Amino acid sequence: MNRSHTSPTTVAPDPEAGISASAASTASISSIATALIAAVTVMGLSAPMTASAQAEGTVTCGVEREVDAGMLSEPIYRRLNDIFEKFGEELFTEAYNDLNDMRDRRLADYERASVEQAMGFAAAQQEDFRRAIGHFEEAIRINAMPNDQHFEMILQIAQLYNAIEQYDRALEQLDLWFCVSTEDAKKQASVWLLKANLHMQRDEFRMALESIDTAIELREDPPESWYRVKLGMHMELEEWRPATDVLKILIQMNPDRKAYWIQLSGSYIELGDDAEAMAALRLAWRRGVLDRGSEYVQLAGLLQQMDSPRQAAEGLEDGLNKGLVEATSQNWEMTAGAWYEAREMENALAAYDRAGELSDSGKIDFQRASILTNREEWPEALAAATRALEKGDLTESQRGNANILAGMAHFNMGNYDAAEQAFNRAADYGRLRQAAQEWINHINQTRQNSVGQ
Repeated sequence: MNRSHTSPTTVAPDPEAGISASAASTASISSIATALIAAVTVMGLSAPMTASAQAEGTVTCGVEREVDAGMLSEPIYRRLNDIFEKFGEELFTEAYNDLNDMRDRRLADYERASVEQAMGFAAAQQEDFRRAIGHFEEAIRINAMPNDQHFEMILQIAQLYNAIEQYDRALEQLDLWFCVSTEDAKKQASVWLLKANLHMQRDEFRMALESIDTAIELREDPPESWYRVKLGMHMELEEWRPATDVLKILIQMNPDRKAYWIQLSGSYIELGDDAEAMAALRLAWRRGVLDRGSEYVQLAGLLQQMDSPRQAAEGLEDGLNKGLVEATSQNWEMTAGAWYEAREMENALAAYDRAGELSDSGKIDFQRASILTNREEWPEALAAATRALEKGDLTESQRGNANILAGMAHFNMGNYDAAEQAFNRAADYGRLRQAAQEWINHINQTRQNSVGQ
């Protein structure tokens, strides 16, 4: 009895794995074993199939190829059937050796091509991709298989070249496959994904984008990784508006992935839309996905630009309290300034106090003393002014005014002598002499009034 044989399918890119140089991953072993055994079926002779080929059997665009479906003799059929069962048992090395022994027999062209193809599959399962390529190329050179198997091996060779990072050869084979394949065959999303990868490796970003768009269109439920590829191409091409559209899709798919929010904010900045950039970062903060101090500082800066000082202060202080923003005097002072601008004085004073504790300069304490004086919180104002003068690093004007603030605090606390001393020190600073003297006069008048009573 003669039997026809449909050869096994080799490795193919995993659609869920994105596109990488190692995309030639093996299929499920159980499903492969079933497919291999079922492939050995009685088909008889089929009608001639047309495509393209050179005399050596390599396929070329535009040249018709005609070949009759080959036949397997009964012994070859049985032997291949036994070997395919070893595939199902994952005995790929043993199966490969058995196939290698078969090569020494006298075989018809179709039988030899079938053996070479099966050896290519076994080698691929062992991740010996270069050897697998050699076997598939030999099967193609024999030029005895029907078009569907013949063309499928061209695609498999493209996938394997991709796996060993020979991208030019991979693309050459893939373009050949596209040239000779039917329109229905081209409706494989994973093939367009491979094409996108190959163009991307060659920095052909526009062609890569067109290919990944086709892959997404063909797939009913495109995975997240495919949209990441599409995003990458838009960014390489500096197409920020389409990039934001893709990022919105990615955020819907995975709202807790911080990178999408950061990239969305960055894309809006590239578009000059600071309001949307701020909104993206703010939503990321509210979701709790920000985990770097620089992100909190960037968010606060954008919020300040958009006249949202309260939210800027909340964000910075949240980052500081979580230990994500470094607890420096500068960062606490920035937080205090935002609270002050938002007219949240209690929070501003607390933040200025933290900033002052971390600073060797008296300038922050001077700022705090000014706020406390305006709030008539005299003991606290005196402590802040005193600390500012003790630390120093003040301008001449600040030193004079710090003494004025200290004098005002002492006066309102009833410490007239200490107040007079502070105002006398302030009088040493020319511009403040008049104001200091007026306070000293006021102290003297207060003393006289006290005596008269």
